[in-house]
Amino acid sequence: MKMTARAVALMAGVLVALTLGGCTMVTETDSRLDEYQAEAEGLADELIALVPADLAPTTPPDVESSGRMLQNPVSADPSPQDSVWWQVDAYIEPVQRPAASEDAAKAIANGLLDDGWEQTKARETAEGRRTADAYAKDDWYVEVTWVRSEEGKFETVEISVLSPKTTRGDHDEIHS
Repeated sequence: MKMTARAVALMAGVLVALTLGGCTMVTETDSRLDEYQAEAEGLADELIALVPADLAPTTPPDVESSGRMLQNPVSADPSPQDSVWWQVDAYIEPVQRPAASEDAAKAIANGLLDDGWEQTKARETAEGRRTADAYAKDDWYVEVTWVRSEEGKFETVEISVLSPKTTRGDHDEIHS
């Protein structure tokens, strides 16, 4: 069978298109979001458990867990190729005594550092009353925010766990 130059070029173009198209296609198995959700929620539970018993909250921590993504700059419509991460935010109300928030945050920090997490940065807000300590390990990010004791002010500890980024895949419920 003899092929014309045009037929060869056409077939080569089809093969290139199929190859390139296959490289950009995302299937639900390409997304690690379900895995990251389980890991993030488990890590948040472990960090909450590091709060010493004498500071244990009188009410269960308020925990929010959801997939997150940045707004797609090209289209408002989500696509399977969008970059997403899983985030868990836990709000803890330790026993109300002076330095409870700081002591709880120190216990969590010690657990993270003992497990090989690196403290990456810290920031203060609310005129120095709130401090956010950040930790990183294997593309995971944890932030622990605590408040300095102040007469008549309520003390809390906030934990945020952010997974590495992955593709959105078939998670249609995730929007920016």
